[in-house]
This record gives sequence, structure tokens and C-alpha cells, in this order.
Amino acid sequence: IIITSLPLPIYCHSRRRPISSCPTMSTDEDDPPSTPPAAEPQPSFDLGAKLAQRLHEHTANRDRTQRRINQETSQLQHLFKTTPKRPKETKALLQQKAKKLERDRTTRSLPLSQEKAIIRQIETTQKQIRQLGQVEQHQQLIRRKNAEIEGSREALRVVNITISEIEIALSKVELGKKLGCLPSEVISREIDCPMNRLAWVIGKDGRNIKDIEENVGVHIEVDKIRGKVRVRGSESAASEAIVRLENYTKAVDEEVRASSDVIAYLLTQQSAVLIKIKCDNPGVKIDVLSKVITMRGHPDKVEKAKNDIGQVQIVSQSRLLVGKELSLVVGKTGGAIHSMSEKHGVVMDVSKDGADKSNLRIIGPSENVDAAMAEVDKLLFENEELEESFVVDALMKSELLNKSGAGIKVFERSLSSALAVGHPEAGGVLLVFDRGGSKEGSPKLILKCSRCIMERGKSLVAKKIDEFQSNVISIDVSEEMIPAIIGKGGATINELKKEGAGASIETDARMGVIKVYSSDVTTRDTIRQKVEQIIAQNQVGYVPIEKASIGFVLGEPGKDVRKACADIGCTFNVNNDDTKLVIKGTNEQIEQASELLKDFLARNFIAEMDIGADDVSLLFMGGSDSILQKVEAKHDVKATFRKAINVLQVRGEADKSFAALEDVKQFLNGGDGMAICKFKVPEEAIGSVIGKGGSNIAKLETEFQGVLIHVPRDNNIISIRGPEDLVKQCRIRLIITIATSRVNENIDISPEQHEELSNSDVIKRISRFTNAQISLNGTSIKVRGISADVRDAKANISEHLTGVYHGYIDLEGSQFSRLKNTITKDPSHFQRIGASTGADVSLDDSDCAIHISGKKSNVKEAKTSVMEFLNFMLSSELQTVKIHRSLFKSMGNPGRLAQIASETGASISLDRDMNSVLIRSDDSNDCDKAVELVNSMMVECQKLNAVIRLDTSDTWLLPIIVGKGGSSIQQLQKETECSFDIFKDENTVVITAESEEVVQAGKEALEKIIEQARSECIFVELPESSMSNFIGKGGAGIKELSADNDVQIERTRKHPSTIKIAGKEHCVAKAQEAVLSWIKEWEARHTGTTINLEEQLIPLILGKGGETVRSIEKETGCKVDVNRKTLTLTVRGSDTAREEAINKVQVIIDEEEAKAAERAAAKAKLRQEQAESAMTKAKSGNETNNATAPKPEQRPKEIPDMGGTKDRSGEFPKRPVGMAEEEEEEEDNFNPAIHGTEEGRQLYQWLLTGKVGDAIVGIVEPDSDSESSDGSSEVNDDEKIIIKKNEDGEGSTYYYQTESGFSVRL
Repeated sequence: IIITSLPLPIYCHSRRRPISSCPTMSTDEDDPPSTPPAAEPQPSFDLGAKLAQRLHEHTANRDRTQRRINQETSQLQHLFKTTPKRPKETKALLQQKAKKLERDRTTRSLPLSQEKAIIRQIETTQKQIRQLGQVEQHQQLIRRKNAEIEGSREALRVVNITISEIEIALSKVELGKKLGCLPSEVISREIDCPMNRLAWVIGKDGRNIKDIEENVGVHIEVDKIRGKVRVRGSESAASEAIVRLENYTKAVDEEVRASSDVIAYLLTQQSAVLIKIKCDNPGVKIDVLSKVITMRGHPDKVEKAKNDIGQVQIVSQSRLLVGKELSLVVGKTGGAIHSMSEKHGVVMDVSKDGADKSNLRIIGPSENVDAAMAEVDKLLFENEELEESFVVDALMKSELLNKSGAGIKVFERSLSSALAVGHPEAGGVLLVFDRGGSKEGSPKLILKCSRCIMERGKSLVAKKIDEFQSNVISIDVSEEMIPAIIGKGGATINELKKEGAGASIETDARMGVIKVYSSDVTTRDTIRQKVEQIIAQNQVGYVPIEKASIGFVLGEPGKDVRKACADIGCTFNVNNDDTKLVIKGTNEQIEQASELLKDFLARNFIAEMDIGADDVSLLFMGGSDSILQKVEAKHDVKATFRKAINVLQVRGEADKSFAALEDVKQFLNGGDGMAICKFKVPEEAIGSVIGKGGSNIAKLETEFQGVLIHVPRDNNIISIRGPEDLVKQCRIRLIITIATSRVNENIDISPEQHEELSNSDVIKRISRFTNAQISLNGTSIKVRGISADVRDAKANISEHLTGVYHGYIDLEGSQFSRLKNTITKDPSHFQRIGASTGADVSLDDSDCAIHISGKKSNVKEAKTSVMEFLNFMLSSELQTVKIHRSLFKSMGNPGRLAQIASETGASISLDRDMNSVLIRSDDSNDCDKAVELVNSMMVECQKLNAVIRLDTSDTWLLPIIVGKGGSSIQQLQKETECSFDIFKDENTVVITAESEEVVQAGKEALEKIIEQARSECIFVELPESSMSNFIGKGGAGIKELSADNDVQIERTRKHPSTIKIAGKEHCVAKAQEAVLSWIKEWEARHTGTTINLEEQLIPLILGKGGETVRSIEKETGCKVDVNRKTLTLTVRGSDTAREEAINKVQVIIDEEEAKAAERAAAKAKLRQEQAESAMTKAKSGNETNNATAPKPEQRPKEIPDMGGTKDRSGEFPKRPVGMAEEEEEEEDNFNPAIHGTEEGRQLYQWLLTGKVGDAIVGIVEPDSDSESSDGSSEVNDDEKIIIKKNEDGEGSTYYYQTESGFSVRL
């Protein structure tokens, strides 16, 4: 379609005149319109209408074609749906089959039934042949229909192309009409636009684009994806539009960093400076933000605007405004500050700087700012408010504030009037009293007024104070006399005020002064006489009194003595510090009353004693035979317990009262042959100890005459009091009772927990592990057994249900008290243990135990740390005997442990968390005896136990030993009369019986089963790359081998390159030979190269997830097998490929060896530097310490090697419990192996022997290893430095020999 060849009457919309009639069209809107020449009338032809008509015709043709395609497609789909079923055989095969059947029918003599059957087959075959013909005809129809559809689609494509061409031409014609030019004059030009400037080009809501289109007469399109701007229109219009667009595309966007003063000034003074800069730079968009000034426009114009802004010189000054200064500067509704701001052309900003403070900031040109600040200073100075304080009498304060402050208001008004004369602009004055008063306690009157009237105001106030003081008299009295002058409820002093009408009376008990104010002299003298008369009638005497006796004298018991004193005419009370009785009356009356009171107090002296909460009930134990009744009868005193403050008061003569208290102390705390023993009874066993109605307690008290047994209601700490030997025997009896008593505990559970426990063997495992009987009910778990076993079972059940395990370390009462005092003073001990282990460590007062909770592994770790701390703190009072888990049942026998406890006097319990028997006692000798007996018991138990440990590779034997549903192990137990316990986590089977012979028989029976199982089940390892060939397609190879040898062969999951062969012994052996033979043949066919590896190199060669070895296999085409057991690597493939793969592996090995050598060299260098530094310190330290070295008998005990123990030094304070505080010494002079207490030196040695973690292996080693027999080490006896040659012969290592026989590497 050739648009340019058509003469069209196109109109320019922007100029509203026909372009075709203006051959010399002007591009400048200011040019006067030219008169068009006369022209021949053009034939009327509308190209746009013609193109639209053609477009409509072709669109209709496209719709018809599309409908035809849709119709033909529906017909094709119908054909597909109605396609007849094709027989499975081809036509040739069917015809051949029909001929064969016909030949069989005609050539053979067949029974009638067979012949009929053949005829039916022939008919069926012929029917299938006909069906094939029908299928072929249907396929022909489908092919023809497909051809028709393809033809229609081709016609549709041609029509679509034509429509597209017409639409393009039509759009060009319409664009020419819109722009007012011929279609031939429309050109398209495209410019690049940076992506970050597209938004600038478009403008808000497309405003920039619309402005250019309307003013220039073009059409603009923006390609946001490619960053292009396309302009369409006449050449001149397009050029002009591009020029305008480039103003946006080439514009720069810059930020100018200006001071906060400049920005604040520009933001506020836009009507002046900023507006002028914007007018001077019209092509630049300037925005003043909070921190920067942004400019956008042509680079040259932006540079000019920057220079203009840079020439603005602004400064600022600040001033603090306090109190009313703010209102003075701001003025009413801001009038003052606004006026000053406009007057000086500055910005004045006020900001809060606290409750009563503000900050004034003035910004502007330097001269303007100075002038404005000077005006502010002058304003504030002239109106500055000053204040002055005056110390006044309390009477004056009272007089001025009387009647709601009427006096001070009158004084204030009169003062303001007097000061206003000559200074009307100064304002009024303010009089207030300071709430704090003066340092001496006297009131302070504050005068507040302007500076100009302050001096005159001060003189007027002082004059007023002097006038008031001239009307005040002071009367000195003793402190005790003040209440008599005031009277009961103020009756006396009120009477004085009535007699002296208009007078004010003030009493000062602290100073002992009475002040009287009255303007009348006669009134003042009358009040003075009355006061002196009261003083004469109220002289004061004193009688000392104990604080405990005050309540007794003033209470009901002192009623008679108070009446006697009243009859004499005296009254008495207690002074402020509760040390004296103050007696008031005449001197004769005071003397008589003093004698009465002294005699009363002597007969009723009260001695006090604090009673612990646990001991309160002991005071009343026994009823009429209680300790309180006994001391009252014995010493002729009266004992009273004050429950509110837990204090025992004994009243009587002083010596008798103190003697009675001594008896009570001996009863509660022991002494003089009397002993007291306290220990905790488990909650579950308390009933067994007390018995029904207290029968067991009564029985023990009868059996051990003189012993009192008490179990308080609020805790389980039982106390035994009496003769020392009887208390010890009674304690032993109770321990045996507690240890052997069986208790019941119920644990509530939810239905979900019940279902989960029912479907697992958790209950069974916990029961077997703890010796407790556990039964699962509908809503609870019932646990029965001895208290220790029940507690362990509950802890394990809780850990399974909630994830929180509870562990305990029981202590003796006195031990717990000491520990509690230590932890109360310094809780960091338990805090460090908790932080390092993740467990919660706390003290359980009710059980005298340490409670540890958290994850089970964390609790065990925390227990170990706590025990290390307790072993140090309690020394030999707390000891442990390590046992194996296999001995839990036999060593946990409560009867035997109780028997040892009774023989030694120590408390003994089994701690399954630490695999130990815990022994505790206040007497270390008892602990030592108990340790010996427990060790003897352990030796006996070990004889009745046999332990069979299996290798990790033999874990498959455990299910065979147990059998299905435990049948095998149950049968074994029945036959051998032994108990078999399996610990899967240790791959251990423990055999227990009543005699050594039975144990040995059980062991032999189990070993026989194991040997039989090993002969009937073997494992063979294959090269990993051969496994797929060995298994065969679909498992054919492994199935064939299994069937040939009558065995079961399967691939193990844990070790994919290992197979398991199970069956009869001879069949397994035969199958093993066959497998080994197959491996040998396979290896012969797949030649491989094998190299040895070091174990630490295997992970590097394999790579993460086998990535490295797979990469080598892919690059070389080889198969690489790594055997972790034999530490070998085998490469299989061609000779060249194997060599390439081996080289790649060798590169990895060489790189790692080079890195290892670098690390070793760095480590050796560091070690050498440390050795040299340590030698220097050791030499200087030994020279100083030789004089203070301990004598041989003072050497600390050697601490046994604690190999494998974790470094726990960070869990204890730098100065451990027991370390004596000494004067600070120089660091180089202090040696912890020599100085300090014995406990401190032992702790130091323990810390040394415990540091054997991975990071410091080899630092600590026994003394015997420090000196080799071949003379490879040298010892310097004077300096205790050992020089030991390294094994490789290169260099030496330096050691410091400690006092405890260990060598520490320097």
C-alpha cells in the first residue's frame, strides 16, 4: 500500500489549518500565516475510509475461515472418537492364519466338533480382516480432514498477514491526520534514555510527555524495557521534540551538602534568598530537604545554581532559656519572637531541652544574628527574676499561713504596693515558704521579684521579720517535759492558748524549747508563768529497762505496778530509744515510784532466744512433759513463745531465766553428752517411718529410752534427740526402715500419652533399668518400689513425656546448711555450672538436696560438675564409688546398702546418672569405712556377673539373642536360671545369677548361641563398583546365587558394599566360596590399581556427599572404590584412565600433606616460643620461691590422674572456696603449687591433672614418662626444668616438674 502517492487533504490539528494547502508551512508559531495560493480542486478520495473498508472485508473473511476451521476440527474430533478398534495382528498375519486354518480343515480328517471350532476361528479371522479394512477407510477420512484443516489454516495465516499490513497502513494514515501532516511526511526517530531517567522523561501522570506532544505536534512512545523513546511526526516536529526530550535524558541529579544552618535558613526564608536563587536558575529544579539540597537540570545550569547556593553565608548562635525566659522571648502568641525575626531578618527557633529548659537558636547572616542575640540578652536581663531566702521562726510561718495563708497574702500585697512606687514596670512580688527548710530545720521564706526591686524588697522583709521576733519569748525545758506541757490530746496547751487569747505557742521537743508569740506583753508573761508552774509539777526521773520487758510493764502483767505509781501521783512511759522508763511527778513521788519499778523489774526479768522455724514444734512436743514445762518447773520461771516473731521469752529472776534458756539451747542444739541428728525422709516413706497413729515412732522411743523423735508437719526433716550412743543406734534403725520400705506413686497422663506409651517399650525399659514396678492405667502410671528406685523411674518417665529430666544429689542436713550458706553468699558457683551445661541447678530446702533439671545428658554433665565442686568443698565427707551399669541391680540392693549404712553411720545411695554409689556423712571416718565396705560388696557382685561385649559390627547378633518377642532370651533364662540384661547402647549382654557356677554356665550357653549365629550368618564385602553386576538385572544374579546354595543373600543398608549370607552352616560356607570366586573373576575382568590411604585423607578424597570422587570418575571414566576398613583406594578402568585418576587423587593427598606440614611448623614455632618464655619465668620464679618452699611433710597430697576429664576450670571462681586470702604479691613471685592453703594447692594440682582435652593433649603426663631410660632427657634439679628430646630427633620439649609428681609442658 503506497501511502505517499495519494493526495490527501490532511489537517494540522495544532495549527487548525490544512497542511496540504500550505506548501510552504512555517514552523515558527510567531510567523504570520501565509496566504495559500489558489489550487486545482482535488478529487475527493478518503484513503483512511478505503483502508478501513478493506480491513472490514478481510476481518470478515478471517472470521469465516476461523469458523470453517472450528467446524472441520469438530468433525475431526468426531472421527477420532468413532475410530473402530484395530485388531492386534496385521492383515497379512490374519490372511496367513486364515489360510493355515482352512488348510488344516481340508487336509486333515477331524472330528465334527474340532472342524466346527476351526470354522469359527476362520470366521473370526475373516471378521478381523474386514475390521482392518474399515479401520483403513476411517484413517483415510481422518487424513483428508487433516489436509482440509491445514489448508484452511494456511488461508487464515495469509488473511492475518494482510490484516496486519492494512492495520499498519491505517495507523500511519490516522497518525498523519492526528499530527496534521501527510502520511509520507511522518517519520520515526528513536533515542536512548537511561533507565533511571525514564521517570523524569514521563513525568508525573505522563505530564512531560503530554506537554511535548501538545506543544510540538508529535506522538511519543516510551519503551521501558529497552530504555528507548520513539518520536513519530514530521521531521521538524520530531527534531524539536528530541531536543526537548534530551533536556530530560541528559539532565543530572545532584545533591549539595549544606550545613544545618543554611538548610534551616533556606527552608524558613523562601520568600527571600531561596526564591531569588530559583528565579536566577529557571532551568534547574531546586528542592531543599532536611539534610541536603537536591538539584536537577542541565549540568551547566546545575553548576551555576550550586555556586549561587555556595555564596550564601549563614551562621548560628544558641542560648539556653530557663523558666519564664521562654515566655519573655516568645511573647504572647509568639508576637515577640516573630517581631525580632522579621526585624533582623533571621530564623529564631526554640526547642525544649527538659521540663523547665528550652534552647533558643538564631540563624542568619552574622551581623543580623549578633543584633538579634543582643536584643534577646537585653530583654532577659531587664526582666530577670531573682529570689532571696530568709530563715524565719516556725511561729512566724504558722502566723503567716494561718487561715489559709491570709497573713502571707496580706504581707505580699503590702510589699508589692510599696515596691511598685518608682518601678511600675517591675511587676509584683511572690512570697512562698521553702518546703525543705534550712539545714537547721527552721522554715525558709522565699522572696521572688525582678532585679530592679530586689534590694528594697529584702530590706522590707527583714524589717517585718525583726518586728515579729520582738514579740516572741523562748522558754527552755527538758525533752521529757514537752508531753506534760502539751497534755493528753493537746488539752493543756490548748488551755494555755485560751487564757492567752491571740497568742501562738510552738513546742520543739528536739531542741527542748517552748516559744510564745503575742503582740501583748501581759499575755506573754501570763503564759510564761503557767508553763513554769507545769514544769514544777512534772519533774522527771529514770529507771533503766530491757526492751523485752517494755511490753510486760505496759501490758496486763504490769497493771498493779502502774496502779501503785498512780496512787503515789506519778505517771511513767518509755523514752524514744526504748532504754529507760521516764517517771513524771514531784521529786518525792519520783523516788517512791522508782523503788516500786526497780523491784518489779528485778522479779520479772525477761530473757529472749530466737527459735528456728523447724524447731518451733519441738518446744511443745510431749504436752505436759515438754521442754517448756520442764524448765518452768525446774527454774521457777515462766516461758512464753511469741509466734509472730519466732522468739522464746523466759520471765523470772535474771540468773534463773538465763539458766532456763541454756537448758532449751541444749535440748535444741545438743551438747554435754546430748546429741541431735537430722536427716531427710523421702515423702513417700514418711508413712512407714511414723507408722499408724505414730506407732513406729512410739516403739522406737520406748526401745531407746531417753530419745525423742520428731517429724514436723511442714517438711520431711526428721530429728532425733537424746544420748549420743542411743541417737546413733536409732538413726541406723530408721535408715534401714526407710531404705527397705516400698512406696507407691501415681503420675497423671493424658489419653494421647497413654496411647503412645501403650505402643512402645518405654515402660518396660524403665522398669528393668530402675528395678521399679510400673503399670499403665487408663489415666495414670503407677510406680511401686523402694523410694530411690521410684524417684529414678519418675524422672525417666518425666523425661520421656516432657523432655525434662530431674536429678538429685542428697546431702546431710549439716552439709546442706553449709552449702546453702556458700551459695547464698556466692551464687556464681551454680550459675557457671548451669551456663556451661545447659541444666538448671538449684537447692531443694524441703529435701536437703541439690535439684538439677533439663535434658538428661545435660543433667548428667551438671551432676559431674556439681560433684567436683562438692568433693572440694566437703572434702572427704562426700565420696563416690564408680560402678558399671551391669551392677545396678545387685549394687542397688536396699537391704545391703542400709546394712552398710547402719554399720558405718554414713548415708549410702545409688546414683544411676553418675554410675556411682554416693556415700555421705558428717564424719569422714564413717565415709572411709563405708567406701571399703561398698568396694567389698562390689567385688562380690562382680563375681556374680559376667559381661559379654560385642563389637560394633556384631550388633546384628542382639536381635538373634533376644528372639522374636523375647522368646529366645526367655528360653535361655529358663534353661540356665540366669538373668540376661542387654544394653544396646554399649553392645553389652550382662549375665547375673546367684552363684559363680550358674553365671559361668549361662555365659557358655550364650557364647554357644553367638557362635552358632556367626556360623549361620556371615558378611562379605564386595568392591562397590561391582555391586550392580553382582545383583544383576532385577536381582537375577543374587537370586540365582541364593537358590543354588539354599541361602538368603541380601545387601546391608548401613554398608552398601557389604552383603549378608544367612542359612545353614554348610550352605553358608558354600555360598561364601561362590561369592569369593565371583569377586575374584570380576576383579580379573576389571583390572584395578590399589593404593593405601591414611584415615584422615578419606573425607578429602570423597568430598562433600561424595562430590570429589564422583568428579574424578566422570572426568576419567574410571570406577573408584574407597574401603574405610582396609584404608585402601582402588581404581578400575583402562591403563591410561587409571593413571589419570591416581594422579588426581595424589594431587589431593600432596596438597593436604603440604598443609599439614605448614600447620606442624607453625605449631612447633609457637611451642618453642612458649617454652622459651616459660623457662625465663620459671627460672626467675624459682629463685624467689626457694626460700619459701614447703617442708617435705607439708607437700600436698598427690592427686590421681583424671585422664579424659573435661576442662572445667571456667566453672569455678578464680579464688576457690577454701583458698586463704593473702596479701597481694608480685605476679612473678606467686606459685600456686607452693603458696596458699593446703586446699588451694590441692585444687591447683587437680586443675593440672584435669586439663587433657583435645586442644591440650600431652600437656600433662606422669613423672615416669618425663625421664626416659635412654638418656633422651635432662633434668635440672635446682630449677625443676626437664628438657626432653622429641621422638623425631629434631628439637626438644621443656617441662616444669610440679610438687605433686607431674610434668607440665612449657
